[in-house]
Amino acid sequence: MTLLCEHGQLFSNITVNEICDKAMVHRTTFYKHFEDKFALLSSTLTYILQDYLQMNVEDRLRQPMQSIATMLSGNVLETMVQNQKKDKGFNHYFRKYIEEIFKQDFMELKNRGKQFPLPVELVAEFHSGVISLLVNWWIHHFEENITAEQMDEYYYLLVNEKILLE
Repeated sequence: MTLLCEHGQLFSNITVNEICDKAMVHRTTFYKHFEDKFALLSSTLTYILQDYLQMNVEDRLRQPMQSIATMLSGNVLETMVQNQKKDKGFNHYFRKYIEEIFKQDFMELKNRGKQFPLPVELVAEFHSGVISLLVNWWIHHFEENITAEQMDEYYYLLVNEKILLE
C-alpha cells in the first residue's frame, strides 16, 4: 500500500524486490504467500475493501457509484487509485477486480431467488462492465468534482434500470 501511495510510483514499475525491501521480508517469504505482485494486489484490495464487501448487496447495486464513493472516501484506496490512474496495468487490474465484485453481487441476488428477464450471467457481465468503465472514467475526471449521485444518474442513463430495480 505504501509503495502504491507514493507519488510518482507506478504499480507496473514496482518490483517484487522493492515490495520485499519495503516489507522487510525475504523474496522466498513473499513467494510462499503470493504467486506474484498481482496476487498481493488482489489480497490488498480485498483487505482494504472488507467493510465495503460486507455492505448490503442490493444497496451496492442500486447505487453502485455512491457505494463505491463511500468505499473510496478518506480511504487509503482513494490515494492509491489517484496515484495509479496513469498506470494502465493497475487500471486494467482494478477494473477487472471491480467487475468481479459486481458479478458476484448479481450471482448472490440470483442465489437469493431474484428472477432476471435475461440470463443472470449476461446481466452481471453487462452491468459490471458498465460500472467498472464508469469508475475508471470517474477516476480520470476526479478534478471535475462530479458527485457520486451524478455518476449513479449516468449509470442509470446508460443501462435499463427496470432490469435491475424490478
